[in-house]
Order: sequence, then C-alpha cells, then structure tokens
Amino acid sequence: MATLSAFVRYLRLKLLVSFYRLIVKLLASPPRPRPDSVLRIPSRDNRRTIKANVYKPLEKYAGNKGPHPVLINFYGSGLAVPLYGADDGFCRFIATTSGYVVLDVEYRLAPEHPFPAAVHDVEDAVKYVLDRPEEYQTSQVSVSGFSSGGTLALVVPTLFPRGTFQSVIAFYPATDLARDPSMRKAPAPNAKPRSAFWTRIFREAYIGNMDPRDPRISPAYADTSKYPANMLVVTAELDSSALEAEDLAKKAEAEGVASGRNVVIRRMKECGHAFDKKNKDEACVQARDETYGLAVDMLKKVAGESG
Repeated sequence: MATLSAFVRYLRLKLLVSFYRLIVKLLASPPRPRPDSVLRIPSRDNRRTIKANVYKPLEKYAGNKGPHPVLINFYGSGLAVPLYGADDGFCRFIATTSGYVVLDVEYRLAPEHPFPAAVHDVEDAVKYVLDRPEEYQTSQVSVSGFSSGGTLALVVPTLFPRGTFQSVIAFYPATDLARDPSMRKAPAPNAKPRSAFWTRIFREAYIGNMDPRDPRISPAYADTSKYPANMLVVTAELDSSALEAEDLAKKAEAEGVASGRNVVIRRMKECGHAFDKKNKDEACVQARDETYGLAVDMLKKVAGESG
C-alpha cells in the first residue's frame, strides 16, 4: 500500500512538473550555450557522467604560468526545471575578464532524481577539479550559482574541509526551504508574490519527506565556519528569497569577523528573481552588468590580481 501511495505521489509530481517545464520551454527557453568545450565528469554512480560546459580565458591570460584558477558554476532550475545553459553569458563574461577557467556544471533534477542527487553531482564535479592540480589551480577554486544553483553554491563549501574554496558567489539563492513559501515576503512592498503553489511543488519534488532543515538542503542551517574568506551574495528587492539570503550572509559575516571574512551583500533595486536574464529591462541590464562586475572584482581579488 505504501509503495502504491509513493507511486501515485510521484506520478502527481511528475505530471505537474512536466506541465511547468512545457510552459517554460514554450515561453522562456534559454539561449543555446556556446562553451569552448564540453567535459564529461565521472560520477560516483556507475555508467554515469556529469556534463560541464567549459569556458576558457582569453589569449591575453595564456602567458600565465601553470594552470588557471577555476570557477565552478551551478545553474538555476528550481531543482526541477531544465534550464542548463542559461548562465552562458555569465560564464563567458567571467572567463574573458578574469583569467579564470569556468566550469558550468549540469546536475540532475527532481522529481526523477530527488535529493541528494543534485548535491552528489555538484560534489563530484568539485572533487574532479580538486583531484587535477595539473589542469586546474586547485589552490584557487571558487563556486558560484544562480537561484537554486546559488543554494547549491552555498551548500558545497560545507561538504569540504575549511579552506578548500577561495570564494563563493551566490545570486538570489533560496537558503531556507523550511519556511512556508506563502510567508516569504520581498523587501519591496510593491513586489508581486512568487507562486507559493509552484514553490511547494518543486520543494516536494526535490526533498519529499526529508527534513528541510538538513543543511545540505537549506544552507541557512549550515555551519558557516566552513565558508570561504570571501563571499558575494546578490539579492533583488522584488524577490521573496532576498531576506533569507541576506540573513545567511550577515550570519556568515558576523561569525567570520575574527578570521577577517569579507562578505559583500548587494540588493538590486527595481529587480526581481533572475533579473540578470531579463535583457529587455533596462534596470535589470544595469543590475546585471554591475553584479557581474562585482563577481569579477572578487575573483580577481582572491586570485591576487589588481583591477
């Protein structure tokens, strides 16, 4: 009986998420990414690989001796919607302006692959990089992500020894999946609320009956002592995830005072969730350029470069 109930639940989630995916595909399909190469990273699961689009630095950085520093990026998906490749512009911008190699990592989605599949994939991708000092400057590894990818970027440092990463860059992440979606409020009073119905569906598809306070699910409950010395957390005043992301950043900043942790929190005005993907909105375009620039500045700083 329990097996039948679980199957019916999965079927319901599968149908709902498939419907949402279809709408997104029809209305907001991301542009086709144009990486320099595609990497197939071995997974902990037999006969599986993890795709990573690779973006290489410009030739002007080719003279740098030895491997380049690396940024590992995780895309936004609600942990259920196949939007891999949407961060192509960000990845290319970082590679061409910072001297970093950028790996844009694809991870599995719910409900077909619920928690901890996505966490395992991003963890395996990081381990792949760290195990190859001849290819990557493993003393200069940073992680970044957008939306749910930003959530994963905030989870990853807690899975590795302190000091593994030089910086973490998170754009409009959700940090507390234990919160009732209907109770989330954006900082701006004129913000339109995000659909609590779909947020609940994606959460149920991803974690099922798991404890949402598991720090691998909600970084709000993570040990912030493992966070790197440099953090950039970008939020948007029209986004209902902004306040919880800022709360985590402030907690990391307060608990990192003794170690001199540098935490940059930037809330973008007149912008909502995924603002950097809205190329027809002037305010969002300006916010995108500013925040991508902040990311480059931080990456150059931790790599020891000047401007």
